[in-house]
Amino acid sequence: MSFAQNKYAVIVGINEYYDKPGVKSNEYSLKGCVNDAISMKSLLVNRFTFPKENVKTLLNAQATQKTFLAAMENILEKSKPGDVAVFFFCGHGVYTINPENKADSVKQGYNQAICMSDLYSPNYECLVRDNTLKILFNRFVQKKVTLTSILDCCYSENIPMAPLPPVYHNPYRVVDVKTNKVVPTGVIDLRSFKLNKTLTIADKTIIERPSETPNSRFANLAACSWAEKAVEIWDEGGRPHGAFTKTIINIFEKSKVDLPLSEIIARIKNDIDVVQNLQQRPGFRYDTLSRDKLNFIGLPVQSTIPLLQTRVVSSLPGKVIVDVGAKDDIMIGNIFSTKDKAISFTISKVFPDSALGVIDPKITIKKDDVFFIRDRYRVSNPIIKVYVPASTLKSAAYMDMFNKQVLPFTKEKTYQDYFNFNDNQTAATFLFNNQENSGLEISKIIKQNEFFVLMALPSDIASAIKSTLLKEQSLKLVNTPGESDFALYVNYAAISEDNKSPKFVFSFRKPLPADVNVKKNAEVVFWADNVAFPSLNLNKTQLNQLSKGIRKLSYAAIRSRGTQWINTYPRR
Repeated sequence: MSFAQNKYAVIVGINEYYDKPGVKSNEYSLKGCVNDAISMKSLLVNRFTFPKENVKTLLNAQATQKTFLAAMENILEKSKPGDVAVFFFCGHGVYTINPENKADSVKQGYNQAICMSDLYSPNYECLVRDNTLKILFNRFVQKKVTLTSILDCCYSENIPMAPLPPVYHNPYRVVDVKTNKVVPTGVIDLRSFKLNKTLTIADKTIIERPSETPNSRFANLAACSWAEKAVEIWDEGGRPHGAFTKTIINIFEKSKVDLPLSEIIARIKNDIDVVQNLQQRPGFRYDTLSRDKLNFIGLPVQSTIPLLQTRVVSSLPGKVIVDVGAKDDIMIGNIFSTKDKAISFTISKVFPDSALGVIDPKITIKKDDVFFIRDRYRVSNPIIKVYVPASTLKSAAYMDMFNKQVLPFTKEKTYQDYFNFNDNQTAATFLFNNQENSGLEISKIIKQNEFFVLMALPSDIASAIKSTLLKEQSLKLVNTPGESDFALYVNYAAISEDNKSPKFVFSFRKPLPADVNVKKNAEVVFWADNVAFPSLNLNKTQLNQLSKGIRKLSYAAIRSRGTQWINTYPRR
């Protein structure tokens, strides 16, 4: 197959769903889908050089089944073998139950659909069912047009994997096979948070799926599995996005070279699961033999990629207004420069269609001067505040003190630790910070109910961890427990049924007051994630492992506070 003469795209983004013509649905409308659509258009135009006139964008009320199908038909009519096409959808995904395909290892008893904006459509024509999409996608395959489908919606992985609908199915209608009457469509779910009655439609016919057609070059990139919900997040600038789309945009912003699809998929999985710690599993259905080594849109990996460029709209001494903005995913902190890199400015404020840059006031900038983005670094506010209590002793001296003052009491039956504790609200918590009288203080509380010992960190360990966390923009280190959201303590875990060897466990929890050594009813709840070592005498390699582990724990703590995107650009 020869490669593209032309590039086409249909982009659908729906925030506003309608119960009646012109009447928005408060129950089902979303927040970040239009931003996603605009971001995807910018990516295709600016990075992959799609002609603007070849990108059809359908937003909100513009997005109906009729307009969508017409846009796709238009591409099919104009395209030639070797062309590339992209379909992007961000909005509601729905599912229906299909008792006839329970044995299918892919569909597992379900069918899916994407939902257009006009919920009021007669016969539920707001739905574009997986059957309809699959037939449509196969037509691209048959014409030898390389198609990439990107679906940022719930239940999306298997949407292009449906069996062929029987003859009684009309792609504009959903029909009950028993009564032959039009029936409601099933679940409308996140990104809303309500469920409707689930529809059951029997459908047992199977035909070849686009991704399984040899040399189809078809790819479907989906936000989540067939059984999961897709989530929205807020980016570093406070704008809502689908987490999946934000991840894709983030990957290309951080890469200065073109990437094969296999590498893009690996990075998507890592960013969502490991870095951002989001509770959704992206799904990928594609012709691996032909697409793995091709790029995002199905072309050979390019040797060079174009840089986003901008023109000066106006300027004053020290300030410049340029014609790129939030629509181009510009962020505060981005750096632009001239082609020869002799002059540069940093973005300080972002508007929907423009941005303000700060420049040396001695430099004269003229209207229509051209600049290119050089650094996607961005500045954002912290999401959580963290307190790291530190001892005055380094590890060796700290361990000596611990062995004398604390270790003997860990053999008591009433000693509770990370792996061995119950929900006794009368238990006391002792805060060890290398006090000389620790043993005496602990001896006073072991005769009561169960007790815990939480420990401040040796000074050298605390210093290494703080040095790592200071680089993180999404958290702020604070000096007192009272101003923190989380405190990092170390706890000694003795041998128990769930812990076969003693170890020192680092984890986050609610901070203890700074002015008490013994706290009654302290609500000791250990963080689920932890980093553990058999001793606090750590070598350089172990100290580095610990610091990286605490960084990962901090990301989990950030995620526990909501769905804000974690800014992984190190603080400058």
